[in-house]
This record gives sequence, C-alpha cells and structure tokens, in this order.
Amino acid sequence: FSEVSNPFSLNISRQMLVSRHAVSSLATTKVAARAVGATTSHYVEQRRTFLGLSKAVDKRAYRMAKGVMPAISKTEQIALGCGTIGFDRDIFTGSPSLKELLQKYDPKLTAEEKAFIDNEVNVLCSLINDHDVVNTKDFTKEAWDYMRDQGFFALKIPKEWGGKGFSTHAVSAILAKLATHCFDANATVAVPNSLGPGELLVRYGTDEQKEYFLPRLADGTLIPCFGLTGPHSGSDATSLIQSDAVVEERNGELGIVASFKKRYITLAPVAGVVGLGLNLSDPKGLLKGQGDEGFTVALLERDHPGLRMGPRHMPLSAAFMNGTVEGEDVWIPMSNILGGRERCGFGWHMFVECLAEGRGVSLPAGSAGAGRAVVGAVGAYSRVRKQFRVPIAEFGGIQEAMSSAGS
Repeated sequence: FSEVSNPFSLNISRQMLVSRHAVSSLATTKVAARAVGATTSHYVEQRRTFLGLSKAVDKRAYRMAKGVMPAISKTEQIALGCGTIGFDRDIFTGSPSLKELLQKYDPKLTAEEKAFIDNEVNVLCSLINDHDVVNTKDFTKEAWDYMRDQGFFALKIPKEWGGKGFSTHAVSAILAKLATHCFDANATVAVPNSLGPGELLVRYGTDEQKEYFLPRLADGTLIPCFGLTGPHSGSDATSLIQSDAVVEERNGELGIVASFKKRYITLAPVAGVVGLGLNLSDPKGLLKGQGDEGFTVALLERDHPGLRMGPRHMPLSAAFMNGTVEGEDVWIPMSNILGGRERCGFGWHMFVECLAEGRGVSLPAGSAGAGRAVVGAVGAYSRVRKQFRVPIAEFGGIQEAMSSAGS
C-alpha cells in the first residue's frame, strides 16, 4: 500500500512532521534563550564596566580636586565641630514644617524689655545728633555717661551680676532701633554685647574673674573690647600672626609672656579691659597637661604693665571708637587667662560657641536698622524732588523701588 492511500501511514507521517516541528521549535527557543542570556550578560558586564570606569574617574577627579583645594584649617575644623542642629535638620529630611518653626521661634519682648526700648533707647537717641557725631567723630560726654549708667554695655550680662539679662530678641530690637538714628551708636553698643568678654566671662570665667569683672562691666566702670584682629590676621582668626605668647615661670609663679599687635579693635581707645587673643606655646612643658597650646584668651585691664591701648584710627572715617592694642614681652599671670590655666588653648572654642551671636544677631540688626533709616530718607526726598512739576514719588518706577525697599 502506498503512504498516500493508507490512512494509518498518513497519520504516522503527520505525527512525525509535528514532532520534527516541535523539536525544531524547541531548538529555536533554546538558541533564542541562549542569545537573550548572552545579550543580558553582555549588558550586565557592560554596566559593571561602565560603573567601574565611572567610579575610577570619580576617584581620580576627587583626588585631583583634593590636591587643588586647600586643606581645612584648624580654625574651620573647630568651627565645624561647634554649635548645634536646628531647623536645618528638618530641611534635609525633606519635610520641613513652617508651623513648627514659627511655634519654636516666636520671640516676644518682656514688659521690662519693651519699656527699655520705649524709654531709655528713645532718650539715648535724643541725646545723639547723628550729623554732629559724623563731623566731630565722637559722642557728647552726656551720651557716653548715659550709655554707661543705663546699662547699654551690659544688656546680656545676667541680673545677678548687675546686668540687664535681656534676651537675644531684645538686644536685636535695641540695636536695630539705634541704627535707624545713628549707626555709630549701634556699633558702640553692639560690641560689648557681642564681641566683648562679658558673655565669655559668664560662661567660662573662674569665680574670681566673674566676681571682679562682671559687676564692673555691668555698671559701666569698665567698657570692654575684644582684641583679635591684627595687621595680618583677620577672618582666619586662629592664625594670630604677631600675637605670640610663651608659658614661663617667674618667682615661682606660672604665667605667660606675650608680644602682640592688634588693630581695628572697636572701642579700644575708651575700653577699660580687653579680651586678648593669643597663640600660646609651651616649649618647656610647664602646663603639665593642665591646659593646651594654641588659641588662648587673656583679660587685661587698661593699666596692665606693658599694655598700650590706642592711638585711635578711623577706618572709613567712622565715628565709633576704633584703635590698636599692642605690647612687647608683657607678663600675664595665669589668673588673667580667661577660665584659668585649664582653659589655655580653648580660646577658639569660646569664640565660635559664644560670640557667634555677635555675627548672627548684632550685624543683621544693624543692617536692618540702617535699611529702615535709608527708606525713610529716600521716601522723604522723593516727595520733595520734582520733575515735570510732579514729585518723583508719583512715578511708577520710583514707587516700585520704594515698595520693594519698604517691604
């Protein structure tokens, strides 16, 4: 029988064809799978190679940048390690809450603080003629005495030591108001309440130093200043070039011998005490583990042997007091080191932890006050000045600028 005419043979043939097709399809599938696997493996390998190359390039670029960039100085290292975390932490979480921020930072003046601003600050402003101050480069004796007697130099000193004990918000409001009337008055009051040694004494001073200095600072007997800046030492504060001190022992007493040149020291011509930033070294190991080398703050009164405070100089022809603080081979007992012997080498920590308020509060307050004064002056002038027989205050461009300044 032929295969065509035999049904049984035809069925077998069909089954054989299906089987061959299935085997062929399976083989094709396996080949395709191998191809896909190979492609995926190749892709993964390429990705690994690319990532590895990217990391290698990143490392080389980082090393190159690291070699070009200056190393972090000791000044910056200490500053980075100080302080706390506030609202900035919430920002980096990705979900900052303005409501919580407003609830946490909602400063209010006490009745005493408000009364001081409404009375003593207003009286001081009435005693100061800004035009005369700019021309004479000084305040009247009446204004100086009023600032001393009414505690303008002791706003941050606690009440138990005779100071005002005002809040940071109150100090900011006082300085801003003074700046609207006379910026030199703002600077004169700002320094003792931010850069002066008063706040440092409260936090780091020995009991003897607190008992001696704080009442005298509070009643105005001593006006403070802080001697940090030098001819070659400014924003890099811990460099302290030309401000060197060495630990020595004289007649059985441990102390330091210092030579220093300071300039641009606000209130130096009238100050009674200076907090002096020095670079201390101990080549003989006399500290014996009680204190370290490095940035150290000494407290010296104006009549300290070898200390010269002045003469006055006037950068930018500003009227607020500014001068030099100098000395050569000045003997300073350990009792004059702020915080005592144990605080030797701790000066920069004191500075960035305590005195940051001066930079973060006093300067912005002065800028805000000066801005208010400028807006008032410009607004008045724009009403007086006329063009096309119309006050320029009526011009749209002037109004737009004034509205921006006023806000």
